[in-house]
Amino acid sequence: MDNKRIPPLPALRAFEAAARHMSFARAANELHLSAAAISHQVKQLEHWLGQPLFQRHANGVALTDEGRDYALRVRDAFEGLVSTSRSMREHRARPVVSVRAQLSVATLWLTPRVIALNRLRPEIEIRVLAEPHRSTGRLNADLSLYYRRTDLPGHTQHLLLNASFQAHAAPALLEQQGRPRHRTRPADVLRHLPLLHLSAEDRGWSSPGFEEWFAQAGVPIELPLPGLRFNLVHLAAQACMQGAGVALLPTDLCADAVQRGQLLPLPGPSLPAPLPYFLMCADEPNEAVGWVRDALLKGASG
Repeated sequence: MDNKRIPPLPALRAFEAAARHMSFARAANELHLSAAAISHQVKQLEHWLGQPLFQRHANGVALTDEGRDYALRVRDAFEGLVSTSRSMREHRARPVVSVRAQLSVATLWLTPRVIALNRLRPEIEIRVLAEPHRSTGRLNADLSLYYRRTDLPGHTQHLLLNASFQAHAAPALLEQQGRPRHRTRPADVLRHLPLLHLSAEDRGWSSPGFEEWFAQAGVPIELPLPGLRFNLVHLAAQACMQGAGVALLPTDLCADAVQRGQLLPLPGPSLPAPLPYFLMCADEPNEAVGWVRDALLKGASG
């Protein structure tokens, strides 16, 4: 930063106080300086600006038009500096908890829960980091939500999500097709409804598909099955909620959408999840991290 482009800060402070009090003497009393020192610093600022800021009279001072405008701008700048500095101090004092999660888990399951946790403990800053897969090596976050990994010394992996996959559809799609949910069997899905396929490409994980679902339901099919294909659960879920078709989705990740009435589970087989999700946390976390960990585990079990 070029200091030649910034007015002398003591002079700015003296000017702001003098302009606010409309008195060099009262400004001097506030800043614990002499009136002569305030006058000297204001003259220094006027010299730097190249124009007068005050009109001097025998019975006091008055701001010039330029001085009045400049005083407002300086006051705004000081208030902004005070506000920013206060925020920085409060930010340092606030506990921060970082939570890493796979993209679909972060979108469908984690985000609604951290919003609720923020209402309960607004003094804790929770940072959600959505990434496609866990990184190797150290944890890189206070909490990590992924598939089970090799043991990391000093950390524990808690079982978090392990629900089955079930066929879901948007109420609007069933209404459009004139098919009540409880009467929409797998054979009806095959004949009358579009399919949304999930082809998960996340490392070390695969998702059950409609081929297996129809087989368990005893419904013969011809391959390949038509329909849109998505590589992430939350993309398939979003398309499903918009009425684009029927999707096989994990029930724990879609529970909130079902509760809101955006999705309806359909009759048919439930397929086991290939791999469960675990929550990894240090064995001895601080109070804030421990509270978030326990709340997330409780939210998963409840």
